[in-house]
Parts: sequence; C-alpha cells; structure tokens
Amino acid sequence: MKDSRTGDDLVRALSGAGSETSILRFLVQAAEDLNSSLELETVFEKVAARARAVIDCHLFCVMLWNEETSLLEHSFSQCRGEHVPLQGGFPLGVGVSGTCAKLRRPLRVADVRSHESYVRRRHAEVEIRSELAVPLILKERLIGVIDLESTELDAFTEQHEHMLTALASHVAIAVENARLYERVTRQERLLHQDVTTAREIQKSLLSRARPQLDGLEIGCAYLPVTTLGGDFYDFLPLPEGRMAFAVGDVAGKGTPAALYASLAVGMMRGHVVRDPVRPAKMLQRLNAQLHLPRVDNRFVAMIFGIFDPSDRTLALANGGFTQPLLMRAGRIERLPVRGVPLGLLLGVSYDESVVTLEPGDVVAFASDGLQEAIDGQGQQFGDRFVLDVLEALASVSAQQIAEGLIRASTAFAAAVEQRPDDRSVVILKML
Repeated sequence: MKDSRTGDDLVRALSGAGSETSILRFLVQAAEDLNSSLELETVFEKVAARARAVIDCHLFCVMLWNEETSLLEHSFSQCRGEHVPLQGGFPLGVGVSGTCAKLRRPLRVADVRSHESYVRRRHAEVEIRSELAVPLILKERLIGVIDLESTELDAFTEQHEHMLTALASHVAIAVENARLYERVTRQERLLHQDVTTAREIQKSLLSRARPQLDGLEIGCAYLPVTTLGGDFYDFLPLPEGRMAFAVGDVAGKGTPAALYASLAVGMMRGHVVRDPVRPAKMLQRLNAQLHLPRVDNRFVAMIFGIFDPSDRTLALANGGFTQPLLMRAGRIERLPVRGVPLGLLLGVSYDESVVTLEPGDVVAFASDGLQEAIDGQGQQFGDRFVLDVLEALASVSAQQIAEGLIRASTAFAAAVEQRPDDRSVVILKML
C-alpha cells in the first residue's frame, strides 16, 4: 500500500509543527544537505543530523534493501549522534522496519511491546519503547527504511511521521545517487588497477635489457598518448653475437592498441627463438599470422632488422613503418626500405635492404606520431624539425638523442592539449 499524500498534503499536515514557511525551509535545507555529497556515509550523517534537529530520538537507523539477499540490512546507525555497529537485517514483514518496507507506508508504534511485528533487539544500556519507520521509495522501487527508536513511550507524533515522510523522498534520491556513485567509483578503481598492471607489463616489454654490442650504442624513448600505447620496440640476441630488433606502431591508441602490440611482440619473439630468419622472411611470417585474428581496423606498422657486429651490417625490412633516417658525416638521408603494414593483406612479400654502418653513423627509427606532433598553428613537427634535432644532437649518446627527439616534439606541441598519437624513438649509433 502506498502513501498517496501529495507534497501539498504533507505541508498542510505539518502545519501543526510550525508554519508552512518553516516547513518548506526545512525541506529545502534538507535537499541542499543531501545534494551536497555523493558519499553514502556522508549522506546518512546529514540525514541523521537533519532528523535529530526536529525529532528527538535515541536511535537513528538507515536500513537498505538488498535485492540479492532479500533482506533489509543495517547500513547506518547512530545513538544520540554517536555511531553504533548494528549488523544483520530483516526480511520483509519482520520487525517494525520490515513491516514498514513490506507495506511501503510509514509505521508509527507507540509501545513496541504490544506490537506483534516488533523484534526485540537488546541495546547495551537502554530499553526501546517506541518506534517510527518510514520507507524510502523511488519510482515504485524499495530503497530502504529510515527507522527512529526512542526509550520513551509514544515518543513520535503524527507531525514527526509527516515530516520524516517528506524528508524520505529526498533521502531515497540521495541514496540512489550515492549508490550509483559508489558503483562507478569502484569500477573506475578496478579499471585503474587493471590499466596500471597492464602499463607495468608493457613497460617491462619496452625497458627489458638491451643486448650489449661492441661498438654500438642503443637509445630508446617512448611517450604514449594515454596510460597504455600502441607503439613498441624490442631487442633480441641472436647466435654469433648478432642482434635482432623491431620497432612498431599499432593502428589506434589506448588499451586495444596495447593489446595488439603485445600480441605482435609475442609472435615475433616466438619466431626469433624457434627459427630466426632474415628480416624480409620474418615480416612475411608475421603478416600471415597477424591476419588470422581478423581484428577489424587493426594492423601493425613494423620495421624488423638484424645487426651483425662482425661486419657492421644492418639488414632491414619494413612493414609500413616510417622510413628510418641515416645520419652520416653531417648528412641525413632516408633509407630506401618500404612495405605493407602487417595483418592488412595476405600473401605480401617484403623487400630487404642492407647497409654497412661506419663509425659515427646514427640510424633513427621514429614512429609517425613524432613527425605528426602539431603546434598551435597546426604545423607538423615533420622531417625538417627531426633533421634539425638530429644534427644538433649528433655528438651526444644514443639515449640522449632518443630522449632529445621526444623532448623537442613535446616542446613543439606544448600549445596543443592532446597528442594525436604515441611517439617512440629508437637510435642506433656506431662508435
């Protein structure tokens, strides 16, 4: 049975407890209090304070309906303003609160000892004599019950019942908003934990120990758009002192791109360990394998290379990645190696290019996010600025060159709030 009284009816009914102006002020202030917080505990404290200001009671409780357990469970209790731990709950129809929830209307009991639905609950120092319970209803749905208890007989009046009923509609909305906020906050916290874990895993992939080769320095730098990114690089030792490496960029950003990048790196490592082949053959294998998952709008731009320190040769095959730059004796040129991104088309063959490195040579591999960094006027960082930075940093270490390129692109695009893409740089420098 529902309480069919309207807001105007309640105001008129409350006229015995004070003027309509004071009643309306009470409801407005209560609504403001409840709307000022989305923390459930804070909401309950404000409700308790607002109720105690106009209704004298020994115990103030909020019980919330749990649809999973089918119980009206204690969620908040105060004794004279002090928190008290009350556990458990009631099924519908059991106790004054349970009966109030079942009937969905207020229940005011002058003497609980003579009421058939009362469930005796011993308190440490008092004996409850009267009780007032008001249901919290929102859109025909039971939210819970506000329950007031007193050590005095017949402590609650009809005016108290009307006032608490008027307050209950605001409380129901505030509780539901707080519950929604708690669910969203909990989900965000879990998501943050998952993303943080994934980020640590990705960092371990990117920052794993690089092979130490005589006469060659390796530098790496990475700046993702979000916590997780789709760019990657990897270095793997090969027999006879050689080194295999890859630098890649997955289409897209964020978690999906990071997962696809991890898939590509895992496949590549498996091939290198089981059967290391030439770069062109490696890309052909990876292309066929990455096409099998058939993930829409996902492909990998990747360059794969093998460095042989015995003759200082660098063999490269390119699957849609930005062409690498070779800086030699003050001149910079792009190495002529191109190809189709991996996972896009079946049956693709890849070309292979071999260059013999000389002392002082610097080879730069940079994802397109570096060149596509945009300043406040819409100008791209582009080749010109990349070349300028490489020339300026020619004398420093490979790591300093990699970090310098990322730093320069960041400064260039400082006026733009959002980066368009992940940026990664790998530098090989012959000593």
